[in-house]
Amino acid sequence: MKRAFLIALVSAFVLTATRAVFAQNQGSEADDFKVSKEGRRFRIRFDPESRIRLGIASSGSRAANGRPEPGLELSAGISVRRRYGYGEGPVRVEWQFDQRILTGYIAPTTSPFGDMRSLDATLYGAFAHRHDLSPRIVLPSSPPASIPFPFDIGVEGEIGRVWVPRAQAIGAPDGKAVPLMRIGVARGTGFVDPWRANAPGRSLEIGVGVRYDIDLYGARTGTGAADSINNPRIVHRVAPMTATSIRFRFETQDGLLQLDARGEVIPHWTSEGTWKVAGLGYVRAERTLIAIEDQPIAAFFESSYRLIPAALEILPLHDVRVSLGITLGIDLTPGKRVIDVKSDKRLRGIGR
Repeated sequence: MKRAFLIALVSAFVLTATRAVFAQNQGSEADDFKVSKEGRRFRIRFDPESRIRLGIASSGSRAANGRPEPGLELSAGISVRRRYGYGEGPVRVEWQFDQRILTGYIAPTTSPFGDMRSLDATLYGAFAHRHDLSPRIVLPSSPPASIPFPFDIGVEGEIGRVWVPRAQAIGAPDGKAVPLMRIGVARGTGFVDPWRANAPGRSLEIGVGVRYDIDLYGARTGTGAADSINNPRIVHRVAPMTATSIRFRFETQDGLLQLDARGEVIPHWTSEGTWKVAGLGYVRAERTLIAIEDQPIAAFFESSYRLIPAALEILPLHDVRVSLGITLGIDLTPGKRVIDVKSDKRLRGIGR
């Protein structure tokens, strides 16, 4: 009991101290809210990366025979954004931190891998973006010199991702469907951002990184030994700084519209002792339609493509998925902002 009380006390102190450190950067809540004629205050600006999401969607995916297959999806997730600013004028530096916890979807009506439903869920993902108003590279010459550096920089990564596609791979030479489950153990990417937009949620990220995935193939026939869902064949895939990516993110200043598009080409080494190339394409657009008691309700469109290269006498898998649905958001921000020193515009969440 005493230990729990001490932990709570220390946590409260750290939170209070953190807010105090950045209090000088905070602006008024007036930009986030308006007051009706009846005197009731209501929110007009949102942070789409600081909310709990609960959603439902109608989706379509590519079946084993190549035809589209409709389905139902339930989605959920927690996202948290914090933005901090240091210094003033040309020496100002701003950091954006986005975190996603237990995020993904499940298709409750399909079970393509034994009793496991089709799903795509991530335990934890993090994103950090550094924006410097005057970025430079220091050269260790004599005397030292510096030159302009025309990029923002950042890192992103995730751990514990599980993906079970509704589409199944095809075994060779028998042509039978083979269920697949992928476990994304971990991935990490470092990137540069030539756009250097001084606004939240806007970036053009060109990255290179590492990743480790494990593919589990279920019951199959072919030239290999027979196995089952309970004893799947396993392929390890490791990309040692060979996973290249490009990502475009955009948000409106009021946070009502959000766009996220990503493409990856992933040369990697497999446990079969050979190099393979995988691919990924992803697009998501989300638009807040209304807010009930300051809690946003949004419509979203999501589309993805994955290329899983051939393995274990199994043909490559081309997984295509399209989803259209609605999410209920529980907002996690009180709506503080600070002034952008370049354009004198209010930005969401800095100094929180």
